[in-house]
Amino acid sequence: MSQCEADSLRETPIGAIASDWEMGVIGDFVTALHAGVSVNAFETDSGCAEGEIGVLKTSAVLQGRFYAKQHKVVVAEDTGRVATSVVGDRVIISRMNTPALVGESGYVTKDEPTLFLPDRLWQTEPSDHPHSQRWLSYWLQHPGVRRLIAAGATGTSNSMKNISKETVLSLPVPRTPLPEQQKIAVILTTVVDKLDVIARQIEASQILKQGLMQTLFSRGGGTQDATGRWMPHTEFKDSELGAIPTLWSVKEIGEALSVVERPIKMADDQLYKRVTVKRRHGGVELRDELPGANIKVKNQFLLEKGDFLISERQIVHGACGIVPEHLAGALVSNEYLVLQAKEDFDVTYFNYLVQLLKYAKLFLVCSQGVDIEKFLFKPKDWLKKRVPLPPLAEQQRIAEILATTEEKIDALQSKQSEYQTLKLGLMQKLLTGEWRVKPSSTIGIV
Repeated sequence: MSQCEADSLRETPIGAIASDWEMGVIGDFVTALHAGVSVNAFETDSGCAEGEIGVLKTSAVLQGRFYAKQHKVVVAEDTGRVATSVVGDRVIISRMNTPALVGESGYVTKDEPTLFLPDRLWQTEPSDHPHSQRWLSYWLQHPGVRRLIAAGATGTSNSMKNISKETVLSLPVPRTPLPEQQKIAVILTTVVDKLDVIARQIEASQILKQGLMQTLFSRGGGTQDATGRWMPHTEFKDSELGAIPTLWSVKEIGEALSVVERPIKMADDQLYKRVTVKRRHGGVELRDELPGANIKVKNQFLLEKGDFLISERQIVHGACGIVPEHLAGALVSNEYLVLQAKEDFDVTYFNYLVQLLKYAKLFLVCSQGVDIEKFLFKPKDWLKKRVPLPPLAEQQRIAEILATTEEKIDALQSKQSEYQTLKLGLMQKLLTGEWRVKPSSTIGIV
């Protein structure tokens, strides 16, 4: 990508902008915002069938992207009431949403004649002023613009806010020359397209992982022959959990893991690491590091590498994981359940096992409460639940296969994060004119 630094910048309501760009408003490029109407519709797994029409959900627009699959099917009686079909080269804006999402928008690449807007979404009607709607869609994602939208949102509810057409149409925007608008849009779209590829790769890898888990926890990882090669199981038996390899057993979780408590006498002047567990089996991470005098809860337990840690208040969200080596010696309060693998049991195998929906549901079954955010986990019930248990070597083999897949997902997610950072950086530099692009320049995104 070829670019040069702007000669000078000047301050505007949304931050510094190239001094030779005049400031205007969204209304210079948009003559109207067209809404749909509220109609009765129902969810389906596959969207509209032939002859059916759909109405968009508010989730159809997010971070500048339009997701056509985010729609419901309009009931037959209401098909004559729909208004404003989805048109290509337009921007759809969420006029009513949560405080964080109100004003979200997405660029539509092509006509979707069977999809219509609800009353909570607007679609732009471009003006005759030469401009790029795709470039405008990126401008609506600029942090300064998002701040102005949030400030202009109204509503008495803390969970739902509204923005007016006047607010959107009066948002400041530079009158960037059209050739530069088009080049900026091309550069940013190249990065977005790369993010799409990575997202598809992540989705495919996650589907692969789920498929492997389904297979490995029922058909197994195999047995080793005399040369050490892993060969598939050929003999199976019926069990209370379904068909499993003959060499496997079924045991209570409490027969494989034991609850441990390692109380510690805390020193006020000593620094202690404390950990937390992320949701959705996100693993254990550092929470903070405090002197003993600043830790109010004195009933603290000491952790060791390889402990399996459960957040009893968040376990219905899958908040569990293995303590890594660098967090050995850290502390958790008695709101966490700490478990240690018994002999002939691999804790990594178990960490993957409880990610499988069939066994993840046991956390919910063994919890109680009227509010899912305040569910109370019942460890004694959970420890009595039964799970499949292969020989130790096969447990380790299964964990190794799944770890390889997970490493690929982690690498892709790291790459995704890098490109998201790149996109944000380029938006800041290019949309403001801090970096000026030459319309004839070429770009390369690896």
